[in-house]
Amino acid sequence: MRNGFCVYDTRGFDCNEMSEGHEEFSGWMVDGVRHNQACCRRRDEKLSGCDGVMAAPSMGPALSQTRFCKRRVNCVMVLANLEEIYKAFNSGDLKPLEATRDLFHCPSMRKSNENPILILTHGDRLTTDERINGRLIICEYLGVSETTGAYDIQCLTEQGILPEESDPITAFAIIEALYRALMQSDRTHLPKRKPIDWVMLCVSWFMCCLGSFFAMLALLFSKLGRKNELKM
Repeated sequence: MRNGFCVYDTRGFDCNEMSEGHEEFSGWMVDGVRHNQACCRRRDEKLSGCDGVMAAPSMGPALSQTRFCKRRVNCVMVLANLEEIYKAFNSGDLKPLEATRDLFHCPSMRKSNENPILILTHGDRLTTDERINGRLIICEYLGVSETTGAYDIQCLTEQGILPEESDPITAFAIIEALYRALMQSDRTHLPKRKPIDWVMLCVSWFMCCLGSFFAMLALLFSKLGRKNELKM
């Protein structure tokens, strides 16, 4: 794919192994990600010794890593389980909430002055009051706006139907989150320069230097002309 954008869906991080998660995440932000890249972790016996590229079982043999180029990460979405965090918070366990905050404020995630996009899931399994309180608690703890800093997305319905097919609020939240992600990615993306762009840049610099040179000559001869007029 030469144009467009790519979405890299990662495995969830264990709140008890956040140091390993931060190490893996920092590697993605520094080195970039590529299509068909597996999330290799030290405790994965099946992936021990892998080089970070593995095809899905249904794809047959693993695809060559040279076939896909690495792409720089321009935007990050942090998904948090609202139900799990809220229930743990009520029971006095702050570990899931603290792990979410540490990941949300990870230094390697900062590509610009904008915060990552926070997506809250499984909130539909709570009551309306619990859902609102959970969102307020998480947003306040992370230091983001309760209205524009997080998106509350429902899970599949009991019939296995996507909620956006029957819930316009969820559909709007998903579309707004995707639109914001694309806008943030576009602001942090530096397009690759073509040869003609470098030629035009060199020509522009040459014309600027040439114009400055003639301006200096004009100023010099103007001063010399004034001196000659005074002598006469």
